[in-house]
Amino acid sequence: MAVAAAPRACDTIPSMAAPAPLPDEQGATSSRRTRVLSYLPITLLGMGLGDMTRAGVLAAVAECRQMGRETFRRRYGFGRAKTYELVWDGDCYDSKAIAGEAHLYSVGSLLSADDFSGGARTVAHRLRTLGFTVENGATSTDGPGQVAPQIVLQPRGGTRDRGPQNFVKSVRKGVPITDIKDVLGEQAEVLAALYPDGIARLWGSTPTRQVNNEKVRALRDRRVGDDVFFYAENHFIARARILHLFDSPPVAREVWGTDENDATWEHIMALGEIEEFAARVQAAPILRHLDVRMPLRSLTLRSAENYRRVAHLLPKRRQPVLPQPPTPRPAVSRRLTAADLLHRIGLLGTPRHSEGTASGRHQSLALIWAISRVATGSPRLAPWSSFRAEVDPLLTEFGIPDLKVAIQSPFWDLQGSGLWEVHGIENDSGSVPQAEMLDKAQPVAGLTQASAELLQNPLTRLEAVIKLCSTYLDHVDQRALLSRVGLAGYATADGLLDEDEGRQGQEITDEERATGPTARRAVTSSRLVRNSSIANQVKEIHGHACQVCETRLQYMRRPYSQAAHVRGLGSPHHGPDELPNLLCLCPNHHVLFDGLEIYIDVDDVVRRTHGGDSLGSLRRHDDHRIDEAYLQYHRTLCELSRLTKN
Repeated sequence: MAVAAAPRACDTIPSMAAPAPLPDEQGATSSRRTRVLSYLPITLLGMGLGDMTRAGVLAAVAECRQMGRETFRRRYGFGRAKTYELVWDGDCYDSKAIAGEAHLYSVGSLLSADDFSGGARTVAHRLRTLGFTVENGATSTDGPGQVAPQIVLQPRGGTRDRGPQNFVKSVRKGVPITDIKDVLGEQAEVLAALYPDGIARLWGSTPTRQVNNEKVRALRDRRVGDDVFFYAENHFIARARILHLFDSPPVAREVWGTDENDATWEHIMALGEIEEFAARVQAAPILRHLDVRMPLRSLTLRSAENYRRVAHLLPKRRQPVLPQPPTPRPAVSRRLTAADLLHRIGLLGTPRHSEGTASGRHQSLALIWAISRVATGSPRLAPWSSFRAEVDPLLTEFGIPDLKVAIQSPFWDLQGSGLWEVHGIENDSGSVPQAEMLDKAQPVAGLTQASAELLQNPLTRLEAVIKLCSTYLDHVDQRALLSRVGLAGYATADGLLDEDEGRQGQEITDEERATGPTARRAVTSSRLVRNSSIANQVKEIHGHACQVCETRLQYMRRPYSQAAHVRGLGSPHHGPDELPNLLCLCPNHHVLFDGLEIYIDVDDVVRRTHGGDSLGSLRRHDDHRIDEAYLQYHRTLCELSRLTKN
């Protein structure tokens, strides 16, 4: 049964609320640390933290781990955490920086340091609500901050306490979250995120009536990431890791009822995958090393150091079986190159076979969508809801005709390419999760950080689009597809310019028709700022002669030529406005060059894109160096034009 990966983390923070009293046998009270905050931040929704998802946090943590804390903070404009640190998988992270980036991957907008009007305490509250551990007090260094798990010794209980029945019910089989949803309250969101399959593994403890015994200390000091060992009949029978801790008498009564004293097991542990030992482990030597009396009668906690001392007496932890991709994939190198990226794109499917064709087609459409996000400056990761809403129509329109498409397949299977990652859901079965499971967990997915960084390079991005189109999309209207995903600018060398630059000569409405002068319309203009001096410079260097045909034109008794950008300024090319990116052309060859009808090959021969006929050699000048990288980009763009020609 699949469960979310357990965090190996340090303790939850002490509550801001006053400690809740526990009754003892004489009616006195003893204090314990409550795990539920007593305030509700009024700025939570206003600052957008209410939209932050668990999957978004996991994605931000993964990115921070890859980049390093200092680099991550600098990139997104945050300082070191002064009060609260998020702890996940044994590492500590700056809570505000993680929350700001998590919001980007949850809903598409980055929260800056100035957006947290509720302060660090509000951020900590939201992270804890999502099931994460937050520690009070920043670490002194940016090191890993590893926190080893402690060992929790948990008596299963006998038949009198219904221990065996409860163990089977709530640990081995698990509790369907739908059965307890009416009593979960704010814990519903946390458990839904921890258990995407809808089955929660829970175990609880009754309140203690003592002041400072083993049970009190264990309830107070156990923490997320600790290992729990279940004890029965002088043996340890199973272990699990703590994913979450919370107190809830209503949940406990719903799951386990009450004992003979009308108490319930209200101090609850949400557990990871249960590992029942094939051969029960003798408890006596372990308890002796831990200085615990035999037999074990109470919930007991021992330190991480003590845990290490008895590790050799315990079974080795079972290694999880990871799902294998359907076909062998080369391992992802630590430093991905553009050649690696293009090679992996070529392995999305096997076009010679129908099944491979379907898989490759659907995954390629998802990658085209992801590449368009890079080109337009959108976050590289997006929530499942956005992926489904935006990619599903692409699969319907451009996928294989008459083939029913499961949108979750490319969302999940692209991980096998080494170019794609998914955060916020675990699935050890090896099969694609059902859409209902994804709807509930709302994971985020998209290009890996390494892939996205490579695709920031316009040439690599263009080559990736060509690879996808030529390998998987032969029978697709590729121009329509690129237009649909916001890459229509690849149709011309100049790209998509600012909106108002292409509106000259538009038709007027009936209301604007009149005799006399042509009507005018007020518009707000936003235009690319071009450097006219370098345009004039390239014209003067070549004496206004076209570098293709050497024609010199006259207009109003003055020389006339045009400066053409090799890599266009418009989207998605975003070329620079500089002399090495310019040609001096006549209007005719400028139109042909921008329209991708001609290109300049590696030998400086000007050729027709469709047919390859030569128009002669490009005329060079010693004072005008043309950057070969820009010419290569234009050639590659012409290659795409050949592919997408109807």
